Amino acid sequence: MITSFRRASANKQNIRISTDTHGGLVLLSSRGEYFSDSPDLPELLQLSPGAFRVNLLSEEDSAPYGNRVGRNIDELMWQTAFYVSKGRLMEGCHWNDVVQLDYWPNLTRLPLTPDTFRILALFYKHPTSIFFASRLLKVPADEMYQVYSAARAAGFARAINRKPEEPRLEPHRSQSLLSSLLSKLAGR
Repeated sequence: MITSFRRASANKQNIRISTDTHGGLVLLSSRGEYFSDSPDLPELLQLSPGAFRVNLLSEEDSAPYGNRVGRNIDELMWQTAFYVSKGRLMEGCHWNDVVQLDYWPNLTRLPLTPDTFRILALFYKHPTSIFFASRLLKVPADEMYQVYSAARAAGFARAINRKPEEPRLEPHRSQSLLSSLLSKLAGR
């Protein structure tokens, strides 16, 4: 699911994630907000790719959200990576990354581990590797990996010892199909 969110955000697409049993979620990348009607958001965020549908929203479909205030996409990215990681490093994260925390997240709205504050404080004050931070703080590696994956996915932290390995994210397919149809109609 995090790939769907990243793809939509990178391409400024508004999408709806829908399921039969877990409710749904609307991501308005154009505004940097999301809206969820899921009774159990953590469970929704951990669904496997075949268990949900992704639909692009037109301007008309996005209109009902025009006057509503949603939650920040950064929070959604943190939550998704936090729950999906389950103590493993997410794609693009490495155990030897030297981590710099650039921005403090609003931790009152996010799921946390017992040592999240200590981990983030260390990365903010003294950028260091995940491996060394784990030993220094006496925090289990799986907890360190979970916090780093969440902070990195949300854009609060970055590795400063290497260039980020960000994959190229193509637009969701319906958009490229629509674009090609519009191009043909326009005579291009």
